[in-house]
Amino acid sequence: MPAVSLVIAITLGAFALQIERMKMVDVAATAARAFARGEPEQDVRALITELNPVGEQNELEFLVQENFACVKLSKAVLLPGLGAQIFDLSETQCARKMGL
Repeated sequence: MPAVSLVIAITLGAFALQIERMKMVDVAATAARAFARGEPEQDVRALITELNPVGEQNELEFLVQENFACVKLSKAVLLPGLGAQIFDLSETQCARKMGL
């Protein structure tokens, strides 16, 4: 019975990580589009803060590559029951600058 509980816990933890990653994809894509439109970094940071639920902290990095404006979000994830932030999720999304 303990083995079954462990398998279920690992499966639910992996599912939770995937949900967090999908949230980061959405936030990073929205931020990249705003950055590509030419909005200042302060406004993009405010947008990311607005899109994230309270208490979530993301590391943010702005990248410019030729005709693309990119946003990279990174976050340490805590799995329930383990008590340590053992996974680092990172997502980079890009958008064409000024619609070119």
